Amino acid sequence: MLKIIKGFSITTLTVLAFSQSSMAREFADIYTECGLGAMIAPTNSVVAAVTNVTFDLGTTAIISNISSPETCKGGQERVAAFIYQSYSALEKDLASGSGTYLDSLMTLAGYDSQAQQEVEMLRSGFAKIVANPSYVDQNRFEKAEALYNLVINV
Repeated sequence: MLKIIKGFSITTLTVLAFSQSSMAREFADIYTECGLGAMIAPTNSVVAAVTNVTFDLGTTAIISNISSPETCKGGQERVAAFIYQSYSALEKDLASGSGTYLDSLMTLAGYDSQAQQEVEMLRSGFAKIVANPSYVDQNRFEKAEALYNLVINV
């Protein structure tokens, strides 16, 4: 088993060495912004790095950096975690059209803080989500997922 892990690690590091996109990113960034660690602790870089090293010696972080570096920029995982953790406050802010949680969501999603057009598009899309008869039967995860899909597609 140890030989397999060593072989896999050597192969991964070799691929990493020849990958242009991964050369631009520091190892510290890879371990904090990619892999299992970024999914489990998107807002705590220390926990993210420790998680990546503990669970699989950082292989998922390195592989996700090579295969899909755009998902490792810290955006998507952080946006998803933020939406899930603060869904009820986001619901209120989207209903009113302003608020600190909505401002934070816009910043995390990469929008300008004055992106009023995007806010209006989010509000309109969210109104359609809430108007769906199945909305009241959805759990928090399903509601957060619908809002996340809306945010990344605006």
